[in-house]
Amino acid sequence: FIGPAAGISYPLFVASFLPGANWILALLIGAVLSLPLLFNYYFLSLKLPRSSSDYIFVSRTLGGMMGVILAMSLIVSFAMGFPVLAELEVIMVLSPAMQLLGYSLHDPNLIFIGNELTDNVNYLTLATTLIIAVAFLISSNSKWFFKAFRYLTFLQIVGTIVMVLGMVALKSAFTPYYQPSPPKFSFTESLLLSSVFVLSMYAFVNAPAFFAGEARKPRKSFALGYFASYAVATAFSLALILALEYSIGVGGFISVSTEGWKLPISTSSLLSFGSLPFLDNLPLVILVIASGLTWYLLYAMINVGASSRFLFSLAFDRVLPSFLGEVKRGIPVNALIFSLSLSLFFELIEVYLGYSVSFAVDGLWFLTWNYLLVSLASAITVRKDLKLGVSGILSSFSLALTAFIAVFYGLKYANVVFSGDVYFDLSTIAIPPLAGVTTYLIAKHVRKVQGIDLDSTFKEIPPE
Repeated sequence: FIGPAAGISYPLFVASFLPGANWILALLIGAVLSLPLLFNYYFLSLKLPRSSSDYIFVSRTLGGMMGVILAMSLIVSFAMGFPVLAELEVIMVLSPAMQLLGYSLHDPNLIFIGNELTDNVNYLTLATTLIIAVAFLISSNSKWFFKAFRYLTFLQIVGTIVMVLGMVALKSAFTPYYQPSPPKFSFTESLLLSSVFVLSMYAFVNAPAFFAGEARKPRKSFALGYFASYAVATAFSLALILALEYSIGVGGFISVSTEGWKLPISTSSLLSFGSLPFLDNLPLVILVIASGLTWYLLYAMINVGASSRFLFSLAFDRVLPSFLGEVKRGIPVNALIFSLSLSLFFELIEVYLGYSVSFAVDGLWFLTWNYLLVSLASAITVRKDLKLGVSGILSSFSLALTAFIAVFYGLKYANVVFSGDVYFDLSTIAIPPLAGVTTYLIAKHVRKVQGIDLDSTFKEIPPE
């Protein structure tokens, strides 16, 4: 799953501080950088059609410790990233949504609530808690999960189309703010922006692997899940960017994003620009807002589903206690509850106490401790499986290049790309693997006391 509107909303926020960046070039470079990873996961899913297939593959190829590092890194990354997604849902969707409704309905109270959602930490924490609760509630039943995912994705597509058409057909709404692209072009800024597109938009390119064992007609499902979603999301993202450049212009977008406009509506979100043409048409404003509510919620639902399945797989491999492997209504329910508890713990730290991490670092967690490990494991199988091996080699190179660009050039714009204390932000990348190593060593010791050789577990492929 790749959400185009949500995926480009954060990069466009970053772009407002990179006046020399070419948005279209950055998007296309990001798409190219993500292609090797896309093929790598496609070939992996065909080879090993199991839920949590990347964990199973790495643990059976690089050994149990590396597999546990990957799984625990992802579990911790999902838990630490959940508050980031919930906070983005508030800042990029809920807050401007209340302001938009308040302006359309001429109700200052709604505008006030929209402001308080981002200005008052208690309101912000309450809102993020509700978002987390909704995501976990929907994910607590497999039928609810897949139906909700299908309908919410459709709603997001409809809303995205409406935004594009509105910005193009009703360009006059942007006339007071229109400015053409700045004359200066910077390839460095474009390259940095491309890495942000990878980290925030293409970060869930591997989502089908989390649920691979639950797919019917796997070859067709994987082709659609990987390539069709990638192509459609890239096309929609390109359409949104072209619509913005046509309606308000790059210069106008940067000016409004950094200096504001006369409207009592946040300019930090794509939702505000997508709704501007319809401010006098309440039904269309509501439609665009409703589609916006799906932006980060869908990513959050992927987080829930993936983390619970990784916990289940670790329990099955005797790394974690067996009660985490209990399944009800097609869902590992105890794993789900544990994941919820972990997410709420990190919400307290990140949202309420303010020790937040940036969306870019959230993407770096996945890139480093999930994608790179899978790519390296794939690369060493090149003699046995040429397609998987070659895609792994190319993916390793593109991932390393993306990480280098994001960190090296990102440090020059640290206040924009990263959040708060940049060194604290980057240091959190070390937390997931530390959790993985600690979990593996404790599990190995406990199983040894019980007379069980933990490493022997990783020599066989588990049943689905």
